[in-house]
Amino acid sequence: MSFAGIPSHSHQELHTAKNTQTFANPINIVFFVSSCIILSTSSLMILSSVIPAITSALSLPTAHPTSIPWINNESDCRHTGRSWQDNKCWDHEHNLMF
Repeated sequence: MSFAGIPSHSHQELHTAKNTQTFANPINIVFFVSSCIILSTSSLMILSSVIPAITSALSLPTAHPTSIPWINNESDCRHTGRSWQDNKCWDHEHNLMF
């Protein structure tokens, strides 16, 4: 009997109760293995869709032709090293990151 009238558990009883709550029980192992499988599968699926998009973006040319709206005549266009076509001045070296 303990101080408050509540029966005290022996040290051996507490020690055995603590041992049954370890990580290595079947439910935790199944949960851990299934989580690892789901995580690795989803990672592979994401990577398999992202890697081709990245490689195709890197392999595309960085220059994209665009018309220059503030150049209105052929002589000014040719003077800047651009080409005149369809009454527009075209810059064939325009970078989208500009």
